[in-house]
Amino acid sequence: MAVFKYEKRSSWAATNPVLQSGECGFESDTGNRKIGNGKDTWLRLPYCGAPGYWGEFVSASSQTATANTPTEVTFADSVAGLTKGITLLNNSEIKVDHAGVYQFQIGLHLKNDDSQIHDAAFWLRKNNSSSAGDVPLTTLSVSVIESHGGVPGRMTAAFDHTLTLDARDYIELIWATSDVNISISGADATTSPYARPTAPSAVCNVFQVASA
Repeated sequence: MAVFKYEKRSSWAATNPVLQSGECGFESDTGNRKIGNGKDTWLRLPYCGAPGYWGEFVSASSQTATANTPTEVTFADSVAGLTKGITLLNNSEIKVDHAGVYQFQIGLHLKNDDSQIHDAAFWLRKNNSSSAGDVPLTTLSVSVIESHGGVPGRMTAAFDHTLTLDARDYIELIWATSDVNISISGADATTSPYARPTAPSAVCNVFQVASA
């Protein structure tokens, strides 16, 4: 029969015990767990699985930016309460409540009202509102097609990144465009010639994929 012990993460780290083979230790404040092998200390044991924290955040609003100016992409509250252990703050800061390895999946609908092609770039920023927080190797650059026949040019952009984060770290999605005619813009629901729901301007899904 397995033995279960509960302590906060800080207590496990401070005592750093050797768990018996098959003995389970739970971090009461994170939901993480480790299983002993009778020889390795707590800090040397790997975590088993993950509590599975997750969240989905969307925006239905059109978003614009001053040309060549890094700007936060904003979101509304989570979709129908679809969140556990992940919080949206100040409409742009996606905060994780617990340490772990998290995957960020991002989708954007882009619109160009000009008759010329223009560029936009998107990247991730961690824990502050300046370039010092920019996460290396996360930039996605796109060229949005021009308007044609009076119809705005449109395209979708999608990218994902996996990050190791500490408790209370937050991530923002930053964008910059070469021209003010570029916007992050969804579309209203339609009933004719067929029915479909609203298309959001921006979506961000976050999944914990491993404990850390």
